[in-house]
Amino acid sequence: MQQIIIKKLFLLLNKSKKTHTDYISNGKIFFYTKKLIIINKKILVLIKSINFEQEKELKCLSLELKEHLEEWIINWNKQRKIKNPDNNDVFIFTGYKTFPKNLDKVLTILLKHS
Repeated sequence: MQQIIIKKLFLLLNKSKKTHTDYISNGKIFFYTKKLIIINKKILVLIKSINFEQEKELKCLSLELKEHLEEWIINWNKQRKIKNPDNNDVFIFTGYKTFPKNLDKVLTILLKHS
């Protein structure tokens, strides 16, 4: 069961990265951040449901991811209310913890050894 959840997390993270790439490639418009927030909320719910006691490194990285997503969502909501953007408006905001870069590598290793 844990491996299924980890695989789902891996797939959601890949979807988020692709959407972020689309966001960057298309002028950083609000439309793509609306897609990102949906994916990020799903990731947040998922990581809150995973027991990482067996994978200590993944536990640490998942806490970093949780903080990143929570701060990103708070900032997204605040800026959306302030700017009230349309889909094609540039939508940039800062002030949140960065994505844990090593997470993809650790998930890939775990999935290969399952």
